[in-house]
Amino acid sequence: MGSFEWMILARLKPGRTLRWLEEEPAMALSAKGRQKIKWIGLAVLAVVLAVIAMIGAFPVGMFRGAIEERLSAHLGAAVRIGAVRRNGIFSFKPLITVQELRIAQPDWAGQGDMVHARSIQARVAVLPILLGRAPLMEDITATGLNLSLVRDRDGRANWEGRKKTPARDGDRGRGLVGVAIRDGHITLRDEKRSLTLTGSFKADGTGVRAEAKGRFHEAPATVTFVGAPIVGVASDARYPFQLQLSSPLLQLDARGASVGALNLRTMSLDIRAKAPNLKYLDDVIEAGLFGTRPIDLTAKVRHSGRDWFVDRLSGRIGSSRLVANANVLKRDERTKIDADVHFSEFGFDDLSDAEGKAKDAAIEKRIGPRVLPGTRINLAKVGPTDGRIRFKADRLLLNGSAFRSLAGTIVLEGKLLRIENILAGMSSGRMTGLLEVDQRGGVRHPKLSIDLKFADGRLETVIGSRDVTGPLHGHVALVGSGDTIREALATADGRAGLAVEGGTIKRTFAAVLGQDLGKAIGAVLKDKDAEVPLRCLVVGFSATRGELIARDFVADTGISLGTGRGRISLGSERISLSISGQSRNPSALRLEDPIGVGGTLSSPTISAAGEPPGSKLDGGAMISAVGKSIGRALGIGKKERSFVTSAPIDCRAAARRVL
Repeated sequence: MGSFEWMILARLKPGRTLRWLEEEPAMALSAKGRQKIKWIGLAVLAVVLAVIAMIGAFPVGMFRGAIEERLSAHLGAAVRIGAVRRNGIFSFKPLITVQELRIAQPDWAGQGDMVHARSIQARVAVLPILLGRAPLMEDITATGLNLSLVRDRDGRANWEGRKKTPARDGDRGRGLVGVAIRDGHITLRDEKRSLTLTGSFKADGTGVRAEAKGRFHEAPATVTFVGAPIVGVASDARYPFQLQLSSPLLQLDARGASVGALNLRTMSLDIRAKAPNLKYLDDVIEAGLFGTRPIDLTAKVRHSGRDWFVDRLSGRIGSSRLVANANVLKRDERTKIDADVHFSEFGFDDLSDAEGKAKDAAIEKRIGPRVLPGTRINLAKVGPTDGRIRFKADRLLLNGSAFRSLAGTIVLEGKLLRIENILAGMSSGRMTGLLEVDQRGGVRHPKLSIDLKFADGRLETVIGSRDVTGPLHGHVALVGSGDTIREALATADGRAGLAVEGGTIKRTFAAVLGQDLGKAIGAVLKDKDAEVPLRCLVVGFSATRGELIARDFVADTGISLGTGRGRISLGSERISLSISGQSRNPSALRLEDPIGVGGTLSSPTISAAGEPPGSKLDGGAMISAVGKSIGRALGIGKKERSFVTSAPIDCRAAARRVL
């Protein structure tokens, strides 16, 4: 017997108990009464001793059927035990041996056993079992242990039992104490991770080691785990280990330590991951990441209870370089993310893998080149997640773009996503505003709201030419529904507009804008680079079901005034605009046909000779345009007055209508 058992018996010595009954002065009873109390005391003592003896000599073998039944109900699979016996006669923590333990696969996982062990021996505290609590086990030794682990595409795993029991807040787990495994084998078929492995493992006085080989997305893969010995390690001692996954699709190296042996709820790790696509890393960590260009990332990570802390993440995604940190907390069955991401260089193309680019190319081949992005915004698969991610990109890797930098805050509240405080630095000026995706209420397609303003810019910088210059301001406010940005804008209502006041325009263009052929020819012959004031350029559209209809369209120059009308389809991205002009102090030759703007947003076209927009302006078309002008000058056909007063329009009032 152990010291605990001897202590109990010492405190219940029969002689000491009887002397107390005889000598206690308060027991003023007759001899017959005292004799009766003696017998009662002896009876109670006998019962206590019998209970202690029963606990100490607990016959575990007779409970084999109950153990099978209870484990079967918990695991949702049949459990069979060949035999259960205890070593020794009397102990409150006896050494129990279970022989030929078999746990069958759940029905959905196929045939055979999930667990088979020739024998499992452990020192088990008996009292918790009698009280209906989970047994406390120490000094576990398993011989001939075979594990066959299965998880399907939906994430259902045979090792999780009938019900997934989430860890409680603040539960940091405890390490294993005194575990030895001899001749262990494991097979893993994880369809969710596209990972299959077969290997062996052992745990003894030299340490823990497991090695398995198989396939990861049809590529060869090897997984190894090396840890310190478990025998003789305290449940809260630092336990170092190393995990490696090696495959052409993912090189993952995690080195760190847990608090207690193999206590995965409290640990710290240094991680290095290299892969041709971020999705392959996500197959392992299951964070809901997306396809990208090749990655090379390092991270310092801590796990405490249900929470993860990424103290530092750095490296590359394609050509984009980043440094980040994040806290991922589990609270009230929701995931809460707080993170900072800083890119020194960032390219949007790095967030699309080869598969995504192939899909985009197929769509473009079917519908033609597109300017509006086909980025998916559907939040239907987003779980109970809230987050605030502050991001900043010092330099955008966009060839030929006026955008230079980008910053903002991503706020996620379940099915509501907002990008707040957007600040996009441009080669001249800046863009600010808000973008929101709302799919609350179980709607099928999310609602996209865009409210962006452009200020302090220069028109010549945006269009990449000094033919037209001036300070530029703009505003876009659109709301639509769809699974992608492109689809949502194709249904959008709202408005969009831009305004320029106090710039310049090439005299030739100003003359064409006023449909003054004589001035246009004169400007080309005298000084084709001569400029005149651009007093005002205002373009305002109202959007209805994805159709941008020109409501305000005026260009006021020093020598002409032009007005426009027409529409732009955000669904097809086709342009259909016409600009009619009048000249101040007109010449005799007037360009009779309006200027036509057509084509698409990706490839706009202009026609100024009476031909449909996009037509080739060949010699015949130009001769026809000149012929019409000469005819009007000679009085052939209807001649219209084309004189405009020199008073400029109220540009600020016009700008307020569209901004």
